[in-house]
Formats: sequence, structure tokens, C-alpha cells
Amino acid sequence: MKSILAVVLFLLLGIFNPQTMKAQTNPSVEELHNFFNGRQLLITYREGEAVYGTYYFLEIHYCPNGFYGLYGTSEKQTVLDNVQKSSWQEFGNWKIITQDELNGIHYAATNGGQQFYPIYKLQNGDMFVSEGVSIVNRGAAICQ
Repeated sequence: MKSILAVVLFLLLGIFNPQTMKAQTNPSVEELHNFFNGRQLLITYREGEAVYGTYYFLEIHYCPNGFYGLYGTSEKQTVLDNVQKSSWQEFGNWKIITQDELNGIHYAATNGGQQFYPIYKLQNGDMFVSEGVSIVNRGAAICQ
């Protein structure tokens, strides 16, 4: 009986540990602006199943003047064991804003589309969008 209580206590301490609860925070507008401004990032994620899902690779250049260029590619394995590839480009303006008490990045594409993504900061300092999305810094943005 004591060992069960010890295990329950251990689990509760792990779940309600203040360090665990603060594993991700919402960074300040200034932190986010410094993270994105002038950078080239590679963002990768998958939609769908492991075998027949679609893999996305987004290279985004965040220019200091508020302009962005997105160069995307996707790959999907078909049932016949072929790989279906596609690519696209998108351009527009980016800015760091606060929406619904969360700081994040707002995109306004030249085609009229707009999107807001809240960004979180992990304990190790890495930025985080959502589970399964990786963000890799590829150096300075290529801007005109």
C-alpha cells in the first residue's frame, strides 16, 4: 500500500511541478521580432498518415522591411509507390502581433490570404508552433 501511495505522490509531483507547467511560454513581441527579422527559416511538417501522408518543406525569408518570401515543396508517396511532388511560392508581408492574448506572427499574402500563428518558447529557448512542426534557422534571409 505504501508503494502505491509513493508512486501516486511521485506522479502528482511530476504533473504539478511548476517547472513542468512552464515548459512553454509565450515570448514577448520583441523576442519574436528578433527571432524572425532578417532570418531564413526551414519549417517542416507532415499531414496525414506516416506512409501515405504528405511531407511539407517551407523555406521562408523574413526581410527586415516586413516582406516575406515563401518557397514551398511537398512530397507524397502514392499507393503505387510513386512520389508525387509539388512546389509553390507565396509572397507578402509579415509582422509580430498580439491576438487573443498570444504573441505570434501574422502573414498577409499578396493574394489576399491572411493567417496568424501563435508562437511559443520552449524551456531551452527554441521556438515552437505546434506538435510535429520543426523550425530550423538557415541563416540570413535573402532580401532585395
